[in-house]
Amino acid sequence: MSTHQRAWAVVIFACRESLPQLQQTLDATLVSGASCAVIHVLVNGNPALGKALVTELDRRDITQPKLAASPAVQVWSIPMGDKANAWNQYIHRIWAGEAIAFFIDGYVRLNPDAIGLLSRAVIANTRALGGTGVPTMGRSAKALRENMIVNTGFHGNFCCIKGETIQQMRDRHIRLPVGLYRTDSLMGAILCFALDPRSHAWEDYRIHVHPEASWQINPARWWHPKDVQAHIKRYFRQIRGKLENAAIADHLDRRLLSPAELPATARQLVLDWAKSCPADYKRLAHKHWLMMPTLESIHPAPVAPLKSSEPELVWQG
Repeated sequence: MSTHQRAWAVVIFACRESLPQLQQTLDATLVSGASCAVIHVLVNGNPALGKALVTELDRRDITQPKLAASPAVQVWSIPMGDKANAWNQYIHRIWAGEAIAFFIDGYVRLNPDAIGLLSRAVIANTRALGGTGVPTMGRSAKALRENMIVNTGFHGNFCCIKGETIQQMRDRHIRLPVGLYRTDSLMGAILCFALDPRSHAWEDYRIHVHPEASWQINPARWWHPKDVQAHIKRYFRQIRGKLENAAIADHLDRRLLSPAELPATARQLVLDWAKSCPADYKRLAHKHWLMMPTLESIHPAPVAPLKSSEPELVWQG
């Protein structure tokens, strides 16, 4: 195994998962990411889950034999429960210069060949800044997969960014607005604009979409109250996401502003757009009658001390 292959990282974003679910995700990642140097588990807004995972990893450390080729595992606890902030913390504080960083959600079980397939394709594609797998499970998976293969996309369940691109994001102080639901859409847009809409036109080829790199998820149980509740919450977040996507398109595509100039919070991003483009906002709100109360519910600016957004390394092995 070459040094170059070892210089890869995997990031698992965890928040609301159960411990068994997160364990399954980590175990699948250890298999798919055997050629990686490190797996970072970023547990944001759920210290109980982070503590439970540390207890489980301590138990494994004592009872299970060590494999020299296995990636190192690091568990980070972030008090603020926000995926956009977790992205920011990884890019600006945790990333340690790896050639590629892969990103997955805490409920995703990568297929054994997923990282191998995506890594080889992204490395071979010198024009790509990052890459993404495609979904194969869920009612909308087929349509989404076909759309991504034709029109590109950046799927947050499994994606990657090249190290030189992460370095540029760090150097240019590019951060996602805290509270953003559409983190995947924004990160994909930033990549397609090569981090600067003023200097670069949107190009789909900057994200390599691999048609076979995929993952598994637990199917929704529509008779289960928690799954029904999660579906309802997701519906309202998706309405919120329509506002965010419109504001992002206005910022990057219409006004050609740098991603580094994005507001600090999703709420401010949407409010700025609604104020500067009231007719566009009204047209969108007219199509979705729940839009107005959704605007009011968008994540406000964080009131906790800044330190609550910073990661703490709570386990490594």
